[in-house]
Amino acid sequence: MQPFQGEEAMARRMRDAARAALLLVAAAGLGLVLVQPPLPLAAAERLFQGAALHWLAPLAPPHPRLVLIGITEETLAAFPYRSPVDRGFLAGLVDTLAEAGVAAIGLDILLDRPTEPAKDAALRATVARQAVPTVLITLGPETPLPPERAAVLAGFTQGIPTGDANLARDRFDGLVRVHRPRHPTTGAPSFPAALAAAIGVAPPAEPFAMTWRRTALGPVAPLYPAEAVPLLPPDWLRGRVALIGSLLPGTDEHRSLGSAFGPPSFGLEIHAQVLAQILDGGAGAGVAAWQEGLATLGLAALGLLAGLRLSGRRLILALGLLGLAWPGAVLAATAAGQPGWPVLAPALAGLVAGGLARAVAGAAERRDRAVLHSLFARFLSAPVAEALLRDRELFLAGGRPKPQELTATVLFADIAGFTTICERLPPEPLIAWLDRYMDTMVQVVTAHGGVVLRFIGDGILAAFGVPVPRGDPAAIAQDAGAAARCALAMEQAMAALNAGWRAAGLPEAGLRIGIHTGPLVAGSLGHGERMEFCLLGDTANVGARLEQLGKQHGGEGPGACTIILGEPSWRLLQGSLPGLPIGNVALRNRGAPMAAWRIDSRAVAELAAVADLAIR
Repeated sequence: MQPFQGEEAMARRMRDAARAALLLVAAAGLGLVLVQPPLPLAAAERLFQGAALHWLAPLAPPHPRLVLIGITEETLAAFPYRSPVDRGFLAGLVDTLAEAGVAAIGLDILLDRPTEPAKDAALRATVARQAVPTVLITLGPETPLPPERAAVLAGFTQGIPTGDANLARDRFDGLVRVHRPRHPTTGAPSFPAALAAAIGVAPPAEPFAMTWRRTALGPVAPLYPAEAVPLLPPDWLRGRVALIGSLLPGTDEHRSLGSAFGPPSFGLEIHAQVLAQILDGGAGAGVAAWQEGLATLGLAALGLLAGLRLSGRRLILALGLLGLAWPGAVLAATAAGQPGWPVLAPALAGLVAGGLARAVAGAAERRDRAVLHSLFARFLSAPVAEALLRDRELFLAGGRPKPQELTATVLFADIAGFTTICERLPPEPLIAWLDRYMDTMVQVVTAHGGVVLRFIGDGILAAFGVPVPRGDPAAIAQDAGAAARCALAMEQAMAALNAGWRAAGLPEAGLRIGIHTGPLVAGSLGHGERMEFCLLGDTANVGARLEQLGKQHGGEGPGACTIILGEPSWRLLQGSLPGLPIGNVALRNRGAPMAAWRIDSRAVAELAAVADLAIR
């Protein structure tokens, strides 16, 4: 039996583990799916990320290797025309930056339209002769130019390093969150990637999430108006990568993660943010997809554990705390300089896992409650029923009691003189008489923690210490004591019943009870509605034989009550109740006699009389 039980327990644990794993994966997958565009939660996730970055991301100093040169309204005021930007001015600006010793120059101004021929030629010559690496910005194939403008751009960029200007926007909300170092179609480097390569820093090959660098002044690096560059001390420029671009409202503006709650970002600012991230080795340093998945699985596991362990208000409280704790942790990580952690997917996974686990556990509990109801519920007290449900894993497997060995105390009760009562009463009064007796005795048994297993004619079979097996001698002794006290309470209940019957002119009866403690095999027979909990073994037979001894040692008259305990039960009482020894008795189908004791009121009275005579 033990190997079979071990295999069955192992199989049950494997099934439970597989079910838990399935729930875990389902909850995590659902959490990740629900925050994907175009679902509404995707907007909430992005809104949270933007708010966290805007208000909590720590301030950093301006980047020491970059400088931004802005074309502003004040810059254009000195030119005879606003657009395109004066090429002669740009040529002079490039020369000034080169003379100041910048490490590289990036021109984030699209040179796709002709201006004054002499000035255009001056800019082409200036860029071509520079010893300082200079990168011009171009467009990808997704932004086609008219042929004449494309020809102008090609004339400026011929033989000059270029970088793609196109920014990858989120298709759901249009924000710039991810940077592509190389164009997915042409393979051309992006503007920041080309600048990084120009100064010997290898750009990453794969797209990466931007980590927006917040500074006290706003821009990622020092920002100077283009017209003020000749006035700047060379030390402010030397060794830095200079990015030149437009800072004109309505021109080259984009919505980015850094401007989710403010004015839009200029393309120059976004390129500078990306270049700073590449130079700092932070490309790809954000939260990776596997980290997001791991966080989601982790929260799902916590929710699953809560759903399996808790219920009701405690589960709601636990899941509520889990749903609040994770966003709090994400905010704390953002404040510590680790932005980008997902908030909704893990929190949702935890809530879904907890709900699914509770639903599965609830279904199992309802199934087990149905089994308990079909086997015991009519004859169990509420505390015992709840204890059985709480410890059901110890005796239920697959929706039915599992076969197992245990030590329990059985109680057999029978009506003395019931045959005479049957002869005196017509059928209807007889059934009413017996029903009142059974109902009273069942209440006594359940009040003492016993389980009424079945009625055998006018007899009652009850057990103490089933169906959950007892694991220590103290618990087994408590069961024996509960059975003995239950028998004495049944004697008192019988006396009260007799008083009522006597007043109603109905026949009175006596009671015989046998109690024995020992090993049993517990299990179930039958299936479905016909399934019945049963106890097998010599202990049950001995209890029945002890009850029958009442005919010899207690009498059969109305009101007579005989309670006989086998020696194992008596030893477990340890003198807590007075008893009269009746010696060794021979029981049918047992080879050796067994000592027995009586603990009914008549036996106690006889003991008192003997003690009184001894005193005299």
